[in-house]
Amino acid sequence: MNEKVVLTMSRVSFLMIWLGFILYSVFLAPNGNGSYLSDLLTMNNPDAGLLAMFSLLGVFPAVFAILLLRDDSGSIPAWPFVVGSFVLGAFSLLPYFILNKNKERSNRTPNKVRRFLQLRGLSIVLIGLAFGLMVYGLLAGDTMIYQKAFLESNFVHVMTIDFLVLIGLSIVALRDRDGIAGWIGLLPIIGPLFFIITKNGKERKHA
Repeated sequence: MNEKVVLTMSRVSFLMIWLGFILYSVFLAPNGNGSYLSDLLTMNNPDAGLLAMFSLLGVFPAVFAILLLRDDSGSIPAWPFVVGSFVLGAFSLLPYFILNKNKERSNRTPNKVRRFLQLRGLSIVLIGLAFGLMVYGLLAGDTMIYQKAFLESNFVHVMTIDFLVLIGLSIVALRDRDGIAGWIGLLPIIGPLFFIITKNGKERKHA
C-alpha cells in the first residue's frame, strides 16, 4: 500500500479516536462526580489508587515532552500540544498526531531544552516517580473503591480512559520517531523512558 495512503488512514484513525473520545466523555461517560474529584483536588483522604492514577497523568506529559520535543521537526510544532497535555492529556496530544506530517526542517526545540530533556537523570527521576506511584496505588489502593468511582464519576472514568489512550500514543510516538514496534510503551511511562535512556547511551558511545 502506498505510504501516503497509509499515513492518511492513520491520521483519519486518530481523528476518529479524538472525536469519539470527546463525544464519549460528554454524552456516554457517567454524569456525576460525587466527592471523588473534590477529594483529589483538596487531598481530602482520597483513595490511593485514584490518587496514583491522578498523579501519573501529571507525569505522562513529561514523557511526551521527551518523546516529541527531542526532534520537533514535523510540519507543525509539537510544543503547544505537549504543554496542553499537562492539563488536557490525550485530548491535547491527539490533534498533533492528526495534523503532523513528516517534514525535513530544522529542529524547533532549542539546544538547551533538548539537552535537558535528554538528561539521563531526568528520565531516571520520572521512572522512579512513576514506579513509586504505581506500587503505592496497587498496594494501598482499594480496587472496589476505584471500580465504584469509575462507574459513578465522570472525572475518574475519563481520566482512566485518558491514561490508556496516552499509552497507545506513546507506542505510536516510539514507532514513528524511532522506527521500532513500540510495544515497550505498554509498560506505561517506564517503558518509553527506559528505551530513551538506552538509546541515548548507545548514541553517546558512538559519538
